[in-house]
Amino acid sequence: MRLLHWCTLEPAGPSNLAAIRFSSPSRVQSIRIFPTNAIPFSQCPEVIARTEPDSFFLDVYFNAHPTQSATQPDAKQKQKAPNALVPTIIPYSGGQVDFAVNMGDDFATRLMIVSGNFESVSMAIYGEVLLERSPSPVLYQPRNISAADSLPATYGLDPSSALDPTLVANQLLELIPNAPPLSLVIRLMFCLKPSNDDWELPEFPHLYSDLDEEELDIDLESAFRCMSRPVADDSQLDFLQRFVDKVAEAIGPKDDSQSYFMAGILCRSASQHPSLAQLLMENLDLEQVFDTSNMDKVTILRLWDASANSDIAKHLNTDWFLNLLENIQSSPITDRETKEAVQKLADRIHGWHAFEDALSNPQTNYNEAASLMKEVGLEEQSFGIWLESVTTHQGLVTKLQDNLVLPLGQSHPPVLLHSYSTAVSHDDFISFVRAYIGVSCVLAVYAWSDSLPNDQCRERTLGVLRLWQEIDGYREIVNHLLLLRQMTFRLECMTADNDPPTRSGIHAEQILLNLAKNPRSFLRDDFVKCVLSLRQPLSYINEDQRLSIRSAALIADDGLSAAIDILIRTNSVSWDANQIRIFRVALSVIGNHLENEEIGDWGVLESVWTEETHGIANYLVDILVNVSKELTRHLALTQPPPVMHEIIHQLFRLSNDLFALITHFGPISTITSRFLRSLTVAVSDIFVCTDSADISFSQTSSACIAAQETRQGCIDLVRGFTELIPSADLCKNGSTLMLRTLLEQGLRPHNQDPARHVLQVFCLIGHIMPLSPDDATDVTPSSWLMVNIPSVLVELGAFFRALDVESKAHMVKRLVNLDQGVIGIGEWLLQEEFGIGEWLLQEEFTCVAGFMQSLDTTVTDSHHSIAQHQVLLILRLTSDLITPSSQVSTWAITTLCTSPELSHLLAVCMVSLLNSNLYSSHQAHIAQNLAPHSASAECSLRIAVVLTLFRGIRLHELGCDILESALVVLRSLDGEKINFEELQWEVGCATSAIACSSDHLSSLDTKAADAMVLTLSWLLENASIGTSGLFGISVAEWGTLCLGIEDKVSPDNAPLLNALREKISPRVKSPVLTSFIPESLEISLQTIGILLEPPVPTPSTPKRKSPSQDVLGLVALSPPTALLRSPAITGLTKTYLNNDFRQLRQLPSARQNTSRLPSMHVDVGINYETA
Repeated sequence: MRLLHWCTLEPAGPSNLAAIRFSSPSRVQSIRIFPTNAIPFSQCPEVIARTEPDSFFLDVYFNAHPTQSATQPDAKQKQKAPNALVPTIIPYSGGQVDFAVNMGDDFATRLMIVSGNFESVSMAIYGEVLLERSPSPVLYQPRNISAADSLPATYGLDPSSALDPTLVANQLLELIPNAPPLSLVIRLMFCLKPSNDDWELPEFPHLYSDLDEEELDIDLESAFRCMSRPVADDSQLDFLQRFVDKVAEAIGPKDDSQSYFMAGILCRSASQHPSLAQLLMENLDLEQVFDTSNMDKVTILRLWDASANSDIAKHLNTDWFLNLLENIQSSPITDRETKEAVQKLADRIHGWHAFEDALSNPQTNYNEAASLMKEVGLEEQSFGIWLESVTTHQGLVTKLQDNLVLPLGQSHPPVLLHSYSTAVSHDDFISFVRAYIGVSCVLAVYAWSDSLPNDQCRERTLGVLRLWQEIDGYREIVNHLLLLRQMTFRLECMTADNDPPTRSGIHAEQILLNLAKNPRSFLRDDFVKCVLSLRQPLSYINEDQRLSIRSAALIADDGLSAAIDILIRTNSVSWDANQIRIFRVALSVIGNHLENEEIGDWGVLESVWTEETHGIANYLVDILVNVSKELTRHLALTQPPPVMHEIIHQLFRLSNDLFALITHFGPISTITSRFLRSLTVAVSDIFVCTDSADISFSQTSSACIAAQETRQGCIDLVRGFTELIPSADLCKNGSTLMLRTLLEQGLRPHNQDPARHVLQVFCLIGHIMPLSPDDATDVTPSSWLMVNIPSVLVELGAFFRALDVESKAHMVKRLVNLDQGVIGIGEWLLQEEFGIGEWLLQEEFTCVAGFMQSLDTTVTDSHHSIAQHQVLLILRLTSDLITPSSQVSTWAITTLCTSPELSHLLAVCMVSLLNSNLYSSHQAHIAQNLAPHSASAECSLRIAVVLTLFRGIRLHELGCDILESALVVLRSLDGEKINFEELQWEVGCATSAIACSSDHLSSLDTKAADAMVLTLSWLLENASIGTSGLFGISVAEWGTLCLGIEDKVSPDNAPLLNALREKISPRVKSPVLTSFIPESLEISLQTIGILLEPPVPTPSTPKRKSPSQDVLGLVALSPPTALLRSPAITGLTKTYLNNDFRQLRQLPSARQNTSRLPSMHVDVGINYETA
């Protein structure tokens, strides 16, 4: 970015216009306006800016000059520049300000027109000059596109990392001359609001209550009225004690009036001098004031406000008062609103206990403490009392300061004000408390500066709040507290009259627009009123944004009927930020009415019926399906639309909102097959998208955080419906349907990475299965399998085949542990795998050999490589299951050895590999683990095991220590019909490998040597007559072997070795080279494309038909004379040249001459060029 132009513009003419013309097309990126007397360039001190007046609106128009597209050839004529002006508005509020201009890549400008109510304006224009494209092509360089990470707050603006969280507020308060202390500001702004007359008094704000102005006795009403003003912080304790004694003496018989005024006294004292509330609670016998007969709703709500003070809440946390609240709650004559007030009071009392405990106890539950902080931020009186308590009560201040500030803590406080908050540590909670206190105090300073008003302090305070709105952790606290009625009203006033623009007004509009991103903001009537009152001109909010948030506010203002109408009347949706906000606001309105006990489920359903429709859950699922499609479109493998992190973030949030309502309405709705299938498909697609977002975006980005929360929401929703459906009579097979849908959906990637897609669906399936055999559910895991698995075997088999080896092993282990041998699902899966391996080894190679004859060798070899790799994966799965460290190793070995089908299939796979001269380390591992347990196995499996063991010794894949296991397997073959020639071959080659390898010979111990001798002896004894030869070993090798083991053989077997020397005759026969199956498979994309194409038959001339056959009889003509009128009749006399006859065959059938068959013999003319 470079300086394009510097100027001081002065408008001219009746239209008050000024213009700048660039010498060549330029792309403007930034406009910087300088105040009067500023020096824009340090190297040119003579250049002085002149901007008058101090604030104004600028209307800027850019001439739209289209740029040449990167894909347009240079030779094409450039587009003619249209006479179009692109408008924008710049609100200048004083000082040096930069305004960003986003012109995009498609347009530039040569003319800039400025108009407005100004006398002069000095500006520097920055951007780039467009040059002609270089004739040489620009190479594409891929770059990562990621959202900018949220930056942490600087130390001076980070209360969460400050020992005194009120420091920022006190520094802002110092900008106001003769400012009162922060504690007094909090009382006056939130608790003891002064009257209009008090604001006009010269001694304001230092107007204090004289609690001892009358020496005579006072009653409770006069005591309540005299506390309408603050009590001086320097008041002596004896002075406060005398007032408390007077109040105690004024207590009389119990009645409604006395309880009302006593609750008012406690409420007003809660925000006063810290000692006043403590003295009142210690000296007053409240048990003589309150009982079930005089506790109405107003009195309880006053006590609820008062209990925002820690001392009052602690003294109310007694058995007699809690029992009193319980009696009121359980009384049949208590109305609903009073019961709600009682519950709120009890929750606040318990919340204070949890909050104080959380300040010093690292092992407590912080959610309840955070709930207290969230709840006090909903109402001004309680908020002010709580803030006064945590900033002035020495006990709470000391507890907070006892927690040291960690130098390497989080970059931002944790998010604890939402239901989807995650678990946090004690240090994180302390950081959150400090941030909450710091933000709250700054809001008090903002309210005070706005009330005076003091523009400098108000502008700085709003700037700090605007900055905190961009920082994770602070954003949630600021947005929550800005929805207080007073704060919303002040924002409304700040945005009501902003001409000429001010910095405070610009900050207020930015804050308001950020608040509108949260749909729950529209549940506050004051915020809706503020949004509906917005009118142009506005300094920051453009007209499209104003109309967008206004439409959302109208839905919230109209209430439940408008929200229902949004859900059921929207057919086609363009998923932009405006539409997503409307949906989220509608869902928030519905959710808010569900929380209202007076309306509840019945009221919402009645509103749906009023719209002459039913089945709100079905509408919610339909919207969820559209959301899943939109997320898939943004996160697809194909070229996605421009990455819009905020849109993806809001789509995930919308999904969470839909999950909550679907979970609520699901149990009370008619659950149909379509409902379950659509819901399952949508949830699985969203679940896959959460993984894509987690990989694509930064871990601290809003889109990634929302995706992680949505991921847990998908799991909770699917598990909830899986547990709900078995007890529902409307869809008894619902859990089976959900499982089948997930299995089918795993094989439908929908422009997603297929491998990642199937793994994510597998992860989701794992969450709906019972956790363990001891899982406490209504049905046992084995019965869950019996109900669901037999009905989805086809889908389960197809899904299982698409998984990778690790996932297959995990699924088998999970199902075997849950099954406990009831239905044998693990055995079935293994049988299916081995069946595929048998087909690949015995059928596939034969089919491929015949089928691929016409193709090149590369494709044929690739097809063989794929088949071999598939067999390798089957062996790897088996090896993982039977390894000793596996949880199901005992089951796997027992199953493979005792199941005739599995034994046979595994034996066929292993022997076929050996016959094909292929080997794998997994094959050796299987034989090694099965050998000690193969006595009960099928004969074919035992033969396969022993042949594999000897082949492993020959290939140096197994050591000589395996000879003992091989001997055990051999002895179990006594009396069996086996191919001794094949066995002699493998044993001979193995002995040859041992004789030729010094490592093998040196590793032989007495047990291994004896096993070798006994193996050769067994082979000689069981061989047929005339087959005493040992193939694959030479005489020299046989001699070397005998010499090498004669010193290691035990004395008992030494004579046997000498006998073998004489009886065995070595026979040299070169073994066929055995190849190891590669662990990985590499195939070019071109080869994969050829393999996936269907076979194309070789073209051939059709057989000549008999001349006696009636050609016209094959064609149906109606009427017969239509043939004579056919436009193609001239083709009967056409002479074909070159390939014309082939082109004629490719014409549509309606245009071909159907009166005769094509010529069987065509003379093709050929042009020859002579030299």
